[in-house]
Amino acid sequence: MLAKLDPEDRKVVAEALAKAEKTEAQLRYIADHDSLTGLLDRRRFRSELDQFASFTARYGGQGAVMIIDIDGLKAVNDSLGHHAGDILIRRIAGIMRERVRTTDIVARLSGDEFAVLMPQSDTAGALQLGEDLRAQVAESAAASEAGGATISVGITMFGGEREVGAEAILVAADQAMYRAKEDGRNQIALFQDPREPQRKQDRRQTTTARIRDALTHDRLSLHTQPIRSLASGGIERYELLLRMTGENGELLPAASFIEAAERSGMVQELDRWVVAQALELLASRERSGDPVSLHVNLSGASVADLSVLEFIERRLDEGEADPARCTFEITETARVHDYEAAGGFADRLTEFGCQVAIDDYGAGFGPFHYLKQIPFDLIKIDGSFVRDMPNSDADQLTVQAIVQIARGLGKTTIAEYVQDDTTAEMLREYGVDMAQGYHLGRPVDVTEAL
Repeated sequence: MLAKLDPEDRKVVAEALAKAEKTEAQLRYIADHDSLTGLLDRRRFRSELDQFASFTARYGGQGAVMIIDIDGLKAVNDSLGHHAGDILIRRIAGIMRERVRTTDIVARLSGDEFAVLMPQSDTAGALQLGEDLRAQVAESAAASEAGGATISVGITMFGGEREVGAEAILVAADQAMYRAKEDGRNQIALFQDPREPQRKQDRRQTTTARIRDALTHDRLSLHTQPIRSLASGGIERYELLLRMTGENGELLPAASFIEAAERSGMVQELDRWVVAQALELLASRERSGDPVSLHVNLSGASVADLSVLEFIERRLDEGEADPARCTFEITETARVHDYEAAGGFADRLTEFGCQVAIDDYGAGFGPFHYLKQIPFDLIKIDGSFVRDMPNSDADQLTVQAIVQIARGLGKTTIAEYVQDDTTAEMLREYGVDMAQGYHLGRPVDVTEAL
């Protein structure tokens, strides 16, 4: 057709076609890429994963998918503004571009979530890349204008003889990422097989049934661990620890079933049970003339549940327990999504005369933001900073910094996981008020201890 046109017309038509092709390419790029980071978007990533999953199912080979979520993006947006949040997102996207292999495919799936497809990667290589990304983001966090957020990384492997679809792979990687968040954020979690989340779900359902049975047939119990004064060595308080009797009569710690309780919505029932037992124990000791002070742990779900607050208030009103001897611990790593509600919850407890402790302080993603939002009386320093403190300058500096913060706010400090005299003496020198750990007293049945 162009041959029939004169040279000038051919030039005009050629320029028009070239412009149309350029426009079409630009539109394709816009349709396939995230506008903020320039990475692939969710739709294009899903298409690439579909193709590679089909290829491995037919011809063999293996690969990995990584889901990465920014810990604390909302806190950055709330405290520094969305512009700072955008800077953080672009910074992490840049780190990912630099660290991945040329054959890897990187995408931004949503506001705070990224994904990486690693064709022909083994487990060791996937874990190494995940650790490289996690460490690089953490290293650059302190110097960033957009705050010190970290990332949680979930990885799943696929391929070989296991034929699975793209959706199952994404779900498995996403579930692994949430496991990393539940483990304390700034972590990596791996599902070796995309079918693993379903098997875990089956086990959770079994655990849920056991929890229900334990609530119905009185198979829950309490242990206590002493909290000692570092100045006098005497027992100041006791922390209540939930236990459940297993199928073979063994006592199961809360860590073995609390996740299933959270996912099934039963954790509030467990918290109500513990609160009721604690307040009755306080009242009983009060009547006997030998009062004690107790610490009760609350889940993030309970802190955001108005019915749990009403239950506590009603039990305090109706019972004989002294509220001043009851401290409710809210862990800093708990999944508290509504800080305003959590702050109101803690405010109400203090109005009743109870105390509030922030547990696992320093292990979460936004400790200073947490202190601003939640009214509290005590800070429990996370055991990860205490366990190996004599051998770690970084842990020593962290503990000293937390003590200075607490002193400046007029709050009491408690150290967890104290395992030897050397650690106890260092904590005493730093000005920590109280401590607990196996070296100072192991958990025992509540009836034996109290």
